[in-house]
Amino acid sequence: MAPLLKARRLAALAGVALALALLCSSASFAATRTTAPSQNVSVYFVFTDQKLAYEILRATTGGTGEVMLEKYVMRGDFATFIVINRSKKPQGFAFLGKTFALKPGQKAHFSKPLLVRGSFPYRSTTDSSKAFRGVFPVY
Repeated sequence: MAPLLKARRLAALAGVALALALLCSSASFAATRTTAPSQNVSVYFVFTDQKLAYEILRATTGGTGEVMLEKYVMRGDFATFIVINRSKKPQGFAFLGKTFALKPGQKAHFSKPLLVRGSFPYRSTTDSSKAFRGVFPVY
């Protein structure tokens, strides 16, 4: 009877060890899929007489000082938003809870870490046409 009891204890111990190994391995996989260290991006919102548009510039790695035009930003990026009014009339701008009133030729800026994925609406507060509003995606 003693050998049977030892076998059951050994099987239970092996089961606990296997469950612990599986649990620890899934935690290590999750750690590799978290957000990478943030990178700095500059996002330019530019008003013209016809529309409001944005462009994203990302500094290249390696310290060369070169910038690349990007199509989107990633969660974890640290963004500096620059709003420029190149139109002939005053414009208002609303995005991520910030609002600005800009005279012709005036600039405004703010910075924010992009911690959440999603689509964030931006708009002109002075012109409600479709050309003066849109959605800014964060992947």
